[in-house]
Amino acid sequence: MKTRIHFAPNYFYNPTHPITIALIGVGGTGSLMLARLARMDFALRQIGHPGLHIIAYDSDMVENNNVGRQLYALSDVGEYKVVNAVNKVNIAFGLQWEGIPMDALPDGEDIRANIIITCVDNARFRTLLSKSLAFPFKGSEYQSMFYWLDIGNCRDSGQFVLGTLFEEERNMEREDFEMVDKLKNIIDFFPDLDAHDIPRLQGAGCAYSDKLNEQSLFINDVLVAHASDCLFRLLYHKQIQKHGAFVNLESGKVNSILV
Repeated sequence: MKTRIHFAPNYFYNPTHPITIALIGVGGTGSLMLARLARMDFALRQIGHPGLHIIAYDSDMVENNNVGRQLYALSDVGEYKVVNAVNKVNIAFGLQWEGIPMDALPDGEDIRANIIITCVDNARFRTLLSKSLAFPFKGSEYQSMFYWLDIGNCRDSGQFVLGTLFEEERNMEREDFEMVDKLKNIIDFFPDLDAHDIPRLQGAGCAYSDKLNEQSLFINDVLVAHASDCLFRLLYHKQIQKHGAFVNLESGKVNSILV
């Protein structure tokens, strides 16, 4: 049986601009993802790659129950999450990334980027976004949409899925592997994702103890580690053999989604 491999779009092999990424949500998952994207950018620039440019969206402010569970400190309470988080990586890495203290719109008009990353617990938003991404924007190189990476979780489990938003004519027949162009997105795997927008799955408590009971302290860290590794392999090696995974901390299992 041939190994199945997905190759990055042609533009990713020799980009003329930093790869643009719209990061939607900088809470428990998004704040951790932002820090890893900064590390990716630094690593890519060391090999002559133009790096990444991030525009992050989130209207929430840092609250006491975010400290320790998300990448915020007590001194950050009361500030806009996205402004605080983006300023930190900009100062640390000498970047000029953008933080927009507003919620992104699911129609996709304000999030034109090469890669869309959703780190939100709102299933309805992701369902609406999938409808707009069914007709991804194709224009200038830094605005053309190529991928949608979604990361979501419950209490002790979660998943990440990297789906494609592009189509290219690529004739490559090899005896040693099978080339896979289209990758399913999160809605392809969960057409009824809206059913997850209930307190039993998303949590409804406000106290710190409630939040810890509703969600493992490190589920976000584990998911982001796997998702960012997948994304870095795509950007660095220009090919991947898996485009997602289901993670369960309670059982200790990670089930990869092969391309």
